Amino acid sequence: MVKNFKPCITEIVGSYWGDEGKGRVASFEARNARLVLRTTGGNNAGHTVYYQGNKIPLHLVPGGIIYEGVMAIICNGVVIDPKVLFEEIQLLSQYVPITPENLIVSDCAHLIMPYHIVLDSIQEDKRGFRKIGTTHRGIGPCYEDQARRIGIRMQDLLRNEESLREKLALNLSFHEELLWANGISYTIEDLYQFCMKAKETLQAFIRNPEDIILNALEAGDKIVIEGAQADHLDVLWGDTPNTTSSQCNPSGTLSGSGIGPVYVDKVIATMKAYCSRVGNGPFPTELVGKEGDIIRNLGHEYGTTTGRPRRCGWLDLVAFPKTRGYTDICLNHLDTIGLIGQQLGYIKVATHYDYQGMNTTIFPTDMEITGCIPTPHYEVFEGGWEIPTNCHTFAELPERAKKFITFIEEFTKVPVSYIGIGPNNEDTIIR
Repeated sequence: MVKNFKPCITEIVGSYWGDEGKGRVASFEARNARLVLRTTGGNNAGHTVYYQGNKIPLHLVPGGIIYEGVMAIICNGVVIDPKVLFEEIQLLSQYVPITPENLIVSDCAHLIMPYHIVLDSIQEDKRGFRKIGTTHRGIGPCYEDQARRIGIRMQDLLRNEESLREKLALNLSFHEELLWANGISYTIEDLYQFCMKAKETLQAFIRNPEDIILNALEAGDKIVIEGAQADHLDVLWGDTPNTTSSQCNPSGTLSGSGIGPVYVDKVIATMKAYCSRVGNGPFPTELVGKEGDIIRNLGHEYGTTTGRPRRCGWLDLVAFPKTRGYTDICLNHLDTIGLIGQQLGYIKVATHYDYQGMNTTIFPTDMEITGCIPTPHYEVFEGGWEIPTNCHTFAELPERAKKFITFIEEFTKVPVSYIGIGPNNEDTIIR
């Protein structure tokens, strides 16, 4: 007998350095979904969802949980600060019921322990001038323990007391020397009580989600995977060392769910009509003067999680990943780039680089070694545009805006299927 695979998964992935507006397309795709999954990262990620006019900032729970009949699952690949997750559940509960019937926390997801947060700051300080710019939320150290196979998982909260204390002692033994050297110490009792608090607040949601996922796959029910961070922040394929600590490219995002690629139907790349980046790392089209300030202010470019001002620059189609299998693009801030063009008189899009004396259309991987940042070459679009308030279709867009979108499609060979023309999720054209 041959198994019949039913492609039913829609992945939503940031295609640059994060903050591209994944929540917008996730909101649309989740409305007719059975499951919405978060599969990588921790509360260093953030996206905003809107519910009946209310703006809800989320960091761990998939935004699709706001829809009736949709179940949200936080999968194995996620690392969880239990305090943050509980606060998020309380926040969401003001708008929709959050119960074990619509939220599952995988029993194999790892916990961010208090010392992970401390270690994050210690490690960042040790880098000196090579700081990455982490969010200091303990994400990296937690993934380190996962790789060492000593981490504390959600299911460990359900161990008997003796067994849990033994595992906590082992985990802490790997970190005590560095903690003591920085004047910090934890007792097993401290950590045990931390775990008991996490158990008290989250136990009802903890379970193995595999049967739920399997049933949805076999029925061909729609599953939406809401990616975290973005392609250039991937720990293997991103701009090392200025990356996150998980695999957040489309393959890694899928892997964090435990689902195989034969079930994938669509992989949606989210991008803005310009680029932004938080933290350190190469950014070839970055604008540090008046142009960058205009983009930042018109785009309201400040981090959902950190509040930090984002670095801003022109859209870079060289940096758009070309081997990931993106089937669609969600292009956000089309309204913003139009206003930027009106204010500056032009809009630019990078199409190739000068790098180490060569012309290239591939994003270099050795910039840390060479110490060189590519010089981008641009396609220049004259002027800008303003989106009419009654615009609902691609045909109703200003001609200059349509020309801009068509250029992106022809260059990337990926259709722009979702177009963000305003700040709210409803301000979206679907083609």
